[in-house]
Amino acid sequence: MESSMKRSTWTLWAITGAGLAFVAVDQLIKLAALAQLAAISYRLGTSSLWMDVVLSLNPGAFLSIGQDLPQTVKSVIFLCALAAVAGVIYWALSHWQQSPGRSAALYLIALGGGSNLIDRFFRDGHVVDYLVLNLGSLHTGVFNLADVAIMAGVAYLALSGFSKEQKALA
Repeated sequence: MESSMKRSTWTLWAITGAGLAFVAVDQLIKLAALAQLAAISYRLGTSSLWMDVVLSLNPGAFLSIGQDLPQTVKSVIFLCALAAVAGVIYWALSHWQQSPGRSAALYLIALGGGSNLIDRFFRDGHVVDYLVLNLGSLHTGVFNLADVAIMAGVAYLALSGFSKEQKALA
């Protein structure tokens, strides 16, 4: 029993450490983007599939939605988001053994959201974005590593929910 509890505690610390490391890496990449991409951008890939590495300071949410909201409203949203991130991290860490897949997905979403909130706090309400994927004339919005974590978590939850729904119908 005691070794199981020690293993569980160690696992919790390892997961927490990995989360903190992810946020640190995301923030370091954003600092590098601010320093290196202010005057230049890069294009990597072929003529039909490429990635642009370009600096963008996003004042809104996904695709700059809400950028024109009054500052008071943005502050309330920020505080609500901060509380939500803290709550989701607490839930994910406390339910890790009972529901590892869902916990990991929610943890990724919260880590990505938390890292973007750090940007907003220290960068005058902006999030540092720096990647655009292009396929011919199609392209994504500008995003960052934290956004990838958010989308990976959302994709897992959506696919696992769809999978459970399909099994229930069978």
